[in-house]
Amino acid sequence: YGDWSSDVCSSDLSCEWHRQGKVLRSHAEIIAALKLRPPHLFVQHILHEVVCDPVSENRMRGFAYMTVFRKEFDQPPTLPLPTERPDMLISWSAEFTRESGEWRIKHLTNTALYR
Repeated sequence: YGDWSSDVCSSDLSCEWHRQGKVLRSHAEIIAALKLRPPHLFVQHILHEVVCDPVSENRMRGFAYMTVFRKEFDQPPTLPLPTERPDMLISWSAEFTRESGEWRIKHLTNTALYR
C-alpha cells in the first residue's frame, strides 16, 4: 500500500538484489518483480541484529537478520494488525556505496533461513 517504487533504488543507479532465487540488476527489474505481488498483500520487514562495517571511505558492508510478516487482506488493513508468528527469517547482507554524499545499496542478498 502506498508508492514504494521510488524507495527501492534510484532508476539511474546500478544495483543488484539477490531475491527468491533470482538476481535483479536494475530499478526496472526490481519494480517488475515487486509488482507481481498480490495487490492486497501486506508485508512487514523488520531488520534486527544489524551490523555495518566500513570497508573504505565510500564503501560499507552490512549484515542483519530480517523477520518477515505477510498477510493478504481484501482491502488495505487497519493498524495495528493482530500479532501472529513471522512467516520467514532471512539473513540479509548488503554492500553500500556513497554516491554524491548519500549511501546507496549496491548489492543486496536475502537468504531464507526459516519459512
